[in-house]
Amino acid sequence: MNNPKTKLRENKITQLILLEILSFSIVVTLLDSFSIQPKITSIYFYVLLLLVTALIYKPVRLFLTHSISFISRSLFSNLKSFCTTAISFLLHK
Repeated sequence: MNNPKTKLRENKITQLILLEILSFSIVVTLLDSFSIQPKITSIYFYVLLLLVTALIYKPVRLFLTHSISFISRSLFSNLKSFCTTAISFLLHK
């Protein structure tokens, strides 16, 4: 018997694969319209592919927003802690 959760997961994976194919064709067409030869080995190609996928597919967009906000909060709190420690060290000298 097929589990409904398994069926839902398969449908989501199929949607993601189809959207990746669509995003790939959009990126290649976009780069070709600017007369830029797309290089599959370039990191910029994959960043552009990720951005196009995030614009099209909401779960990817939400994942990217949560990841970026987590990273920025972590960096900001570490920077704030470092600055507080440095200032208190300078004031106690």
